[in-house]
Amino acid sequence: MSNTKHEDAIMKMGFRYFRDQILKMLGIDYDYVDIGPTELVELTIHSMFMDFTFLTTEDFYIHVEFQTTDSGKDDLRRFHAYEAVFSHETGKKVLTYVIYSGGIKNARDTLDCGTYSYKISPIFLTQKSADEVFHYLQEKSKKGEGFTDEDYAKLSLTPLMSSGQGKKDTIKTAILLAKQDTRVTAEKTVAILYTMADKFLQGSDLEEIKEVVAMTRLGQMLYDDGLKAGKSEGRIEGSDRMASLTKKLLEADRMADLQLALDDPGYREKLMDEYGIK
Repeated sequence: MSNTKHEDAIMKMGFRYFRDQILKMLGIDYDYVDIGPTELVELTIHSMFMDFTFLTTEDFYIHVEFQTTDSGKDDLRRFHAYEAVFSHETGKKVLTYVIYSGGIKNARDTLDCGTYSYKISPIFLTQKSADEVFHYLQEKSKKGEGFTDEDYAKLSLTPLMSSGQGKKDTIKTAILLAKQDTRVTAEKTVAILYTMADKFLQGSDLEEIKEVVAMTRLGQMLYDDGLKAGKSEGRIEGSDRMASLTKKLLEADRMADLQLALDDPGYREKLMDEYGIK
């Protein structure tokens, strides 16, 4: 048998020569501490979840992230990883915009990556007041005036603005204001607010918001559409099956899957199988 210790010594000698002589000759001249590993024997799968991505007409993606904390370089490395993987998978350029809330007024926007710099475009909403938006809309409501599309846009962003209320109560107030209207814009606002709740809240706080959403027209629409979808399949038990699926998906915060289930019978059946709904 070969002497593995001698082989290791020879390999390390080769590595050091490569590092100290050849790399320097190539202009890669640094001081080193030790030889790093070259074989990675542990396979780790990371699930990376981006907040929003949009394909533009110019054929590149806009990537939007919402942040209530500022971890400096760590955040930038994460955004950079998102961009790199997403760009690799799509073959398209990606521009990242980070919308900061939670009292953040400044944040690092550039990361030194060695031969290049990675940069994001930060947007700070802390200087805007959610309480002022609420007061303005409450006064309009008292006067019997309807909300404009711009009003709903501001309402959608209130969880990211400064407020005397906590995050949960800010989202709850915004949902209750939006639910006064039955127009599609109002329903979309509730959906966006729920998405933010799902990102920023957890535990009993998220459950409370879920109950508020269930009392809105959006929640009723999802449930009613589920009943109709079940009936359209021609099964006596169809409505009960869809009602069960709706409940399961709401409990799991799978709003996007619920929307798809209402539109796609095949996907609906796949989810039924997943939850064992017969």
